[in-house]
Amino acid sequence: MNIVAIFENHPIVATVTVFASTGLAAELIVKAIKYVRSKTRRRRVHEVLFFNELGEICNKEHQSHGTQSAPKTFECKNKHCSLRQLEKISMLIDEAQYSIDICIYTFTCTDLFLAINRALDRGVSIRMISDHEMAYSSKSKVLKLANLGVPLRGPFTTKSMMHHKFCVIDGVARVQEIMGLKKCKWPRPYESVLISGSVNWTYNGFVGNFENCTITSDEILACQFQEEFNRMWKAFLVKE
Repeated sequence: MNIVAIFENHPIVATVTVFASTGLAAELIVKAIKYVRSKTRRRRVHEVLFFNELGEICNKEHQSHGTQSAPKTFECKNKHCSLRQLEKISMLIDEAQYSIDICIYTFTCTDLFLAINRALDRGVSIRMISDHEMAYSSKSKVLKLANLGVPLRGPFTTKSMMHHKFCVIDGVARVQEIMGLKKCKWPRPYESVLISGSVNWTYNGFVGNFENCTITSDEILACQFQEEFNRMWKAFLVKE
């Protein structure tokens, strides 16, 4: 008996076969999409940014081009250019897909504030931990972000200094938490990135001081910093 005759004489078999084939095709499609997405994740990054006295020798050229912040309108040839280094951090924030967890002592940098604001507009989940004194310092962007709806926590009831300067973008644990809350069935491709170093997010930190900042896609380091952020987040009281 050929296959056509079996389907004609046994409609239930035909129905089950069609549904089984449909289910298998759907499973194959899902696996194909996940494979393509895994191959289209953003580039991995491992770099140390140094900020030193050579970073501002190109400032006059930036001013002549009207780019006193990030150098977007001309190619600066100074390999130590502080503004180009700053732009790299802004670009990583612009690539955030799900989450940005910021743990920063001092934050007054307008370029990074604008980048975080853009992330908010994209629906990225942002949390911030800061120092109880520096959050209220002159030109601080911390409270401005809190007023925009960014949750803020810190050691506000103690005299302990919160002196960290790190940021985790799309940390695995945080992304999984967000996807679970939103019940995401079709996750966007993402790459966890850690930004950490001596530099505060201030103009003087990026342009006037001798500082360093490591940016890396290393999963182990990003996970460790994400774990510490989560621990601190639970330990610190909510800033009302």
